[in-house]
Amino acid sequence: MIKKQQKWIALFVALTFIWLMQLSTMPVAAANGPEQIGAANSEQAPNFIEEEGGSMSGAKGKSALPFILIGVGLLTITAVVLVLVVLKNYNIVGTWDISFISITYPGDDLYWDMTFTGTKKSGTFVDSDGLSGTYSISGKNIAYIKYNTISITMTGQFDNKNKISGTYTWTYWDEIGTWSGIRIGSGAVTPRTPSKSKEKKSRELLSK
Repeated sequence: MIKKQQKWIALFVALTFIWLMQLSTMPVAAANGPEQIGAANSEQAPNFIEEEGGSMSGAKGKSALPFILIGVGLLTITAVVLVLVVLKNYNIVGTWDISFISITYPGDDLYWDMTFTGTKKSGTFVDSDGLSGTYSISGKNIAYIKYNTISITMTGQFDNKNKISGTYTWTYWDEIGTWSGIRIGSGAVTPRTPSKSKEKKSRELLSK
């Protein structure tokens, strides 16, 4: 569906550019009609020269309009291309190494992998401990990443196509903090000592 929309946008941009180029080659209409020239006589020569000077100035002002339109058209084309590139790059589908930095409990930093399956806009995920949930994306903004069985909800954004970050709440622990993720395969992930992530999640599950 996205590829089809891109084709229609590209066609629209091309047609707009051609129209602007044709418009730029159109002659500017004469500012004064023949009746004004016929009505001029020797006694009115000074005034006629002043009027002609004013009309020529107006014609010069009008002749800049096609160039302004071309500039606007080029800016529009650039904006469309940038939007298409942005929409193409921001795709959460895949496996990410996620780090959690607790604000409520300083030093209680957690991490695990999350694998997202679906579309650029929505789908499901499963983490390295086997827990699952859903996600929703709007452009570069992550509306939510929410677990089904534990009370973690994450929101954030894409920093680039291989890095995401944001804030999270863990209701069971009355905890808030920040999180960040790096796409697996996009670069080396720094080795870390085992965290208590699985233990904390298990305690919530066992409490139900």
